[in-house]
Amino acid sequence: MTVDSVRMEASLGAYMLGAYLRMLRERVPSTACTLGEHKRLPVRCGRRVTQEEIAEVVGVSRGWYRQLEGGAGARASVKLLARLSDALMATPGERVTLFALALPEMRRGPAP
Repeated sequence: MTVDSVRMEASLGAYMLGAYLRMLRERVPSTACTLGEHKRLPVRCGRRVTQEEIAEVVGVSRGWYRQLEGGAGARASVKLLARLSDALMATPGERVTLFALALPEMRRGPAP
């Protein structure tokens, strides 16, 4: 693998992760009054879930989460991915996909 192909793969992976996070966030019903185990503020129930709200629930800044969802290549820890999965109410299959997109080492097959 060349340096350019590694960069391209990393960039594509970050874009796919961001798009997947955005899809998971946007499909949370606006009527949901919880995000995982976290109760939403009453004024937020009935409104779409925002990046800021997800960031608050998982304990990161809105700017950092915006970069992650925007495909800027921010790296998330396993603990953060678990919190994101919970907050976004991901199914077990969606959780596996999220981890595979976020952790390149999970996408690669076994070493030859």
